[in-house]
Amino acid sequence: MHNEPHAYTISNLYEMLNDCSIDRVMAIDEQWCVIAWNKTAAQITGIDKAAIIGKRLLEVFPQLQQDPEMIDAIEFAFQGKKTFVPARTGLFNRQYYENHFIPLTGEDGRVKGVMNIMHDVAHREKAEMKLQQLNEALAQQYRHLETATTEMATYTYITSNEIKEPLRHVYTAFELLVKSEGKALSNGGKANVRRIQSSLNRINLLLDDIWALSHINSFKQVRSQVNLNEVCGEAKNKLQNKITETGALIEEEGLPVIPGYKEMLQTLFINLIDNGLKFQPPGNQPYIRIAGRSVQPNELPAGLQSNKPMVLLSFTDNGIGFVAAEASRIFTMFEKLHLKNQYHGSGMGLAIAKKIVEAHDGFIQANAQPGKGAIITCYFPAE
Repeated sequence: MHNEPHAYTISNLYEMLNDCSIDRVMAIDEQWCVIAWNKTAAQITGIDKAAIIGKRLLEVFPQLQQDPEMIDAIEFAFQGKKTFVPARTGLFNRQYYENHFIPLTGEDGRVKGVMNIMHDVAHREKAEMKLQQLNEALAQQYRHLETATTEMATYTYITSNEIKEPLRHVYTAFELLVKSEGKALSNGGKANVRRIQSSLNRINLLLDDIWALSHINSFKQVRSQVNLNEVCGEAKNKLQNKITETGALIEEEGLPVIPGYKEMLQTLFINLIDNGLKFQPPGNQPYIRIAGRSVQPNELPAGLQSNKPMVLLSFTDNGIGFVAAEASRIFTMFEKLHLKNQYHGSGMGLAIAKKIVEAHDGFIQANAQPGKGAIITCYFPAE
């Protein structure tokens, strides 16, 4: 008698804990009669505990007989095995519920019944459905992007190859005209021919830059560790004639190895060095200093954000510079801050440089003062 109040309290505690569960919990005995039914099960089904206790499960829910997987799971549980049945659309008690079946064993180890815990996964199902919809939309957009990229590549190929060929023929035809009919042409006529040839050269240069920009946008090579000292040396070799003609002095310091695309980085160095050689006061000896160093995220300029260390690569020249307010314009395609005929070029060099840095998940900035040179700064992820 002394133990009865204690036993009653423990029994009530078990029932309270069962009713507090946000999962539907029930249990059946060996005859498949319901012996436990918590409040959550009652609220969701609308069947009170008093109305279902003692009744056979398949009589209350005959729809379960149409789900062999569920019946097998219950029978396996009566054999002493914990079983699990995932949620499945269109099946009774499984639309948004996953079912766990747990054997209830007595002190002799024999299975006396089976407890069923039904966990509501509606939020997860909806989230997965939403994710699937987003993935399908993303896949469709990717297919559209691939189509557009293919079309652009075709257009660029035609532009860079099919158009350049007749341009060369036109240029050559004017050259032959000057040679064969030079005596008959007036000085003004010859000057007009040279102006036409100059325009053809500018078109040819522009086509080359369009091709270079397109090549960056469609680049698919896997990144490798690139030694920027080697890249700088190769860029200077390609620009050697211009460096010699201008008497330019180019110095490098602290150029690191970074993960990237070597061909792209070589184009970057060529464009930025060429930029420093080109925009010079008349008669000035160009000086370009290329330096690299590591920077931490908290050292980045305002407006730039990264949660990883970066490599800062700077190109400093002693050229004509520009007004600070125009710094963002120099990275725009075809944008020129000076008269068209004042400096040779297509206005694409720094736009290409920006694309290359962005293809490496980096940033690029420009700072300058009129007559005091410019600094082009590139930030690359260090890892």
